[in-house]
Amino acid sequence: MKKDNGFTLVEVIIASSILFTFIIVLAPAISILHVEQKILSDRLEIAYELHDQLQPSIWEKKSPIKLYDLEVNKRTVTIEILEEKEYVKGCAYWNNAKQTNEELCFYAISS
Repeated sequence: MKKDNGFTLVEVIIASSILFTFIIVLAPAISILHVEQKILSDRLEIAYELHDQLQPSIWEKKSPIKLYDLEVNKRTVTIEILEEKEYVKGCAYWNNAKQTNEELCFYAISS
């Protein structure tokens, strides 16, 4: 009688190829998810900051025209606040984690 204790070479090769396939597929997917999560997190923090920077321009009676840089989540964000007809427009410009330019604008009715 023949004893079959342990794995054969074919079983080891098949198991290894399945394992490496999962690694090859999951590693880039996890990396992409991490970058996209960072982009969304930055966008949310910048939206909060733009809202906070826009509030004084809405409530003050003087001209709200401003252009300055801030640092939000270790990113340089350019804030631009100006008047457009009866609205106050606040825009934020920055480079995201993919090194592409993003822009976010809020509009408010000045008091």
